[in-house]
Parts: sequence; structure tokens; C-alpha cells
Amino acid sequence: MAFIADPNALPRVSAELFGLTMGKGIIREGNVDAALAVGEWPRDLDLLIVDVTGAADPVADAAALKTALPGGCLVVGVGSINDVALYRELLAVGFNDYLALPFAEGAVTRAIERAIDARERIGGAPASAHPAQRDAKPRTLSVIGARGGVGATTTAISIASMLGTRLGEEILLIDFDLHYGSMMLALDLEAIDALREALDQPDRIDALFIQQVAQKKSEYLYAMGAEEPPTSSFQARPHAAHDFLRSVHRRFRWVVVDVPRGDPALQRQLIEASTDILIVTDLSLPGVRDAMRLQQVIHDVAPQASLFVATGGAIDARRSAVKVADVERTLKRKVDVKLPTDPTSTLTAVNFGKPLPEATPNSPIVKALRPLVAGLESLSASGPAAPTKARAVSLFSRFKLPAKKK
Repeated sequence: MAFIADPNALPRVSAELFGLTMGKGIIREGNVDAALAVGEWPRDLDLLIVDVTGAADPVADAAALKTALPGGCLVVGVGSINDVALYRELLAVGFNDYLALPFAEGAVTRAIERAIDARERIGGAPASAHPAQRDAKPRTLSVIGARGGVGATTTAISIASMLGTRLGEEILLIDFDLHYGSMMLALDLEAIDALREALDQPDRIDALFIQQVAQKKSEYLYAMGAEEPPTSSFQARPHAAHDFLRSVHRRFRWVVVDVPRGDPALQRQLIEASTDILIVTDLSLPGVRDAMRLQQVIHDVAPQASLFVATGGAIDARRSAVKVADVERTLKRKVDVKLPTDPTSTLTAVNFGKPLPEATPNSPIVKALRPLVAGLESLSASGPAAPTKARAVSLFSRFKLPAKKK
């Protein structure tokens, strides 16, 4: 948000704030007096640019304004007085920077970036995070459902919540199903259209944008998702997911991604950009077939990634014709997690708008995920294990079923 009184500075600040926030910034005409007249500031306000020109006592007004703002809000002052003493006094009352008018193009952007960098150096990482974790390489876990309704979104939310608590580190959840994603609904958070714009122009993402778009759900859990209209025909350009995640990793070391099934191009990009991948399949023939397909794609485009497999969904393992042993024989690997059906706990979590581990910490699903989360914590320090190649074989032959006649 910005309050600018100078008519020459107004369009420049507006243009730079538009670029920083991808159109989400609010520009108002007026100086610090207009800002002081605001009754209640948004609790999530992260940036305020305010013009102190014309103020009878700019330092006193700045101090009063800083007291009224949310604690983490960055404040950049602008004004017609070019005086080092004023600059120092404004910084002393809590302003992050002060720019004297007229200023050059890009000066506002650079001032904001300096303020964000300074904040992150001083206190950007959680106090409980270990130095080794802050220095470790970024990691992206992609959770992919082999079929719809197997519980991939619930699993992604649960892992992110558990991982953040275990590491004492902020985790970002991203739902890349831009049209029909349900993650933000499950967490009772607002979906935003800026995700599509960011994915379309990842080079414009900066720390301020991420601060505004990533919504905080709990101490360590942040989430980002969209709700595009079904008529939208957005197509991600090549390497968009990789560039987007690289920008996000400047703020969050760990990112957990809910990968869409209906966009093969974006799905492939996300797989390629991942360090860790979890396939969730149900105990059905179509589910295992698609899990095998996904496994082959992963081996082709992301051989460096650590691969995990989970069984879940609404099909009761005791009554299904397809058993866990059949899945393991088909994929030529052990199943890492056997997720039980627990509709009561899942419904409770959705009704409360909380991750499953917070709403029902004793859920069998949470208990089943604990070894996987512990393994991810270990990989976070040691790096991914060497992947193994699997030879493509007929699904029917792996199940020892007769192949269909052509």
C-alpha cells in the first residue's frame, strides 16, 4: 500500500509497486496524515510507502504511524526534504528507508529489496531452525495422485504440516491445479488469481510478492493456490514451473506441491523440478496402471529424485481384489506408506479448516505418515538416494493376468 502526495512521484511509485506486487498494491493520494487517518490496518499488511511531505512534524507522525501498523510491516518514507538527519530520525522510529524526491527510476524497488534482505538476515528464518537446515539445499516434494480421490491433497497437506513441526521450519504448500484444486478450501484459505500470473511470469516474482501471496495457516505452514474459471485456457510455457519454484525457494527451503492430474505438460514440468516425489495410488487396476505410468515418467525426466509410493483411497484393502503385494510386484519396489481409510478424521479436518495432524493428531493416517516424514527429514540433510531404473513390463503380466486379445 502507498500514500503519495507528490503528483510527479505518484505514477512512478504506482508503476513500481504494480510490478512488485503484480497488480495487488493499493495506491492512495495523500501524505502521512491520510495514513494516520486509517482506522484499522490489515493484519497481513507487509509494505507501506508513505509520503511525509507537508507534515508539520514528520518524525512524530512517522513514530505514531509505525505504532499503528502491524509489527512485521516494512515502511519506506518518501519526501521533499533531502536531509541526512531526517533520514536517521525516521530510521530510529522504525522506518526501513527514506527516499528524497525526486528519485530515479527503480529507487523504490531497490529500497524495498534492501529492506526485505535486511529483515531476512536479522530474523527471516525461524528461531528454532538449526543453522545446518538454513544452509541446506532447497527441496521440492511433489505429491501426485495416480487417480482422482486417492487422497493426494490430504496427504500433501498432512506431510507439509508434520514436516514443518518436525524441522521447526516454514514450509510452503502449493496447489498447482489452477482450476479445480481443493487445497485452499480444505485449509479455509482464500484462493488467489496471482498464482497463474506468477506462473506465467516467474521472472517478476520477488520476496515481497511471495510474502503477500503465500498465506500463513499456522506457525510453520504457508499455502498458495488459485481458483481459475473453467473457461480459462491457461497453458504454462516451457520451464515455467522450474523458474517459479526457483523463485519461491528464495523464501522457503521446503516446498510441498500438489501436482494436477489434468495438465500433463505442467505435471511433467513439476516432476522434473522435484527433488522428492510421492505417488499415491488406490488398490484398483486403473490406479496401479497409472502409478506405473507415472513411475516411468519420473524415471525418464527426474531420475535424480527420491521416489516414494503410498497406497490409499476409499477402497478397503481387505476387500480389494488388488493387494499391496500386487502393487509392489507391478512397480518392482516396496510400498513406503499404507494409508488407512479414515473418513471421520478427514471430515473433521475439513470442517475445522485445519491440516489432519492438527485437527486429529491421533488419526491412523497421521501415524502411517510419520516414518515417511522422518525419512524426508533425513534426506533433507543427506540428499536423495540413487534411483533405480525399472523395465517397462505389461501390467497384466505383472499381476499374472491374461493379456487382452487384440
